[in-house]
Amino acid sequence: MKTAILGLLLVVGVFAFGACGGGGGAGGSDETVNFGTVDWPEAIAKTNVSSTIVDALGYETQIQELGVPTVFQGLETGELDVFVEAWFPTMQTNFDAVDDVESVTTNLDEATFSVAVNEEACEAGVTSHEDLARFADRFEEGGTPTIYGLEPGNDGNQVVLDMIENDQYDLGDWKLVESSTNGMLSEVDRRIADGEWVAWTGWEPHWMNNRYDMCLLEDPEEAWGGTSHVETLVNQDFPEQFPELYPFFEQMKVSPDIQRELIDLIDNSGLPPEEVALQWLRENPDVTENWLAGVPAADGSDGSEALQRYLEERS
Repeated sequence: MKTAILGLLLVVGVFAFGACGGGGGAGGSDETVNFGTVDWPEAIAKTNVSSTIVDALGYETQIQELGVPTVFQGLETGELDVFVEAWFPTMQTNFDAVDDVESVTTNLDEATFSVAVNEEACEAGVTSHEDLARFADRFEEGGTPTIYGLEPGNDGNQVVLDMIENDQYDLGDWKLVESSTNGMLSEVDRRIADGEWVAWTGWEPHWMNNRYDMCLLEDPEEAWGGTSHVETLVNQDFPEQFPELYPFFEQMKVSPDIQRELIDLIDNSGLPPEEVALQWLRENPDVTENWLAGVPAADGSDGSEALQRYLEERS
């Protein structure tokens, strides 16, 4: 059954990238830790950082980039082991649709996901989802008021699509343009450069909040489910299969500043994700010491020391 599911995942576009290790750290384990991720800079960054640490501890690692629903399906079937960027509450429906998936911890407890608008729109009075319909003509693209979104299957896109379908906030005649993070922000850049208003799916922490003078819109009807947070998920077999690694994932937590820094490095440093991970890990030993407190490498040695040896070997 798992072979059949893996074949399905490959058909829909699974590919390995980033920190794909060969058990290059202390000792070595033949067991592979399979990370699922999505095409968001924060997901790519945190997945590569955590995968690099697991590799340094002596385990095989692999990263697969998928759509959100397929990540949850992979966790359920056991084809994936870990997902470190599960946004709640917007992914709650994905979580409720699967069995045998466990939440390890909240790794980021301060986050916001909402429709965003540029400064000119905000200053004119668009500060809530309730204001969008009143200014619909200012957000038109090809004659239709438009919100720019992320990749198809994204949970934030689904929130917007549901608002449109249900005519929530009088958005029934709007459309969503699905793309990717880079594609969406390219449209934001274009419309701002042309002196136009623009609405898109935005979130915090992210460098977009520094790059743009923008507003994340209030959501009085809680279409987005309220305040966001990010959890680490594993499949049900993970605690028994990797008992020495489980405490690492329990302890791997980031602040908004850390997440914002990682996103900026992924998007703007020009380095591949695996190099971003190595650079950040070298520069933040105090953080990783907390993450690896009491966590052994695969050969039983100290996990923090194994990580530092691994980083030195790759300097």
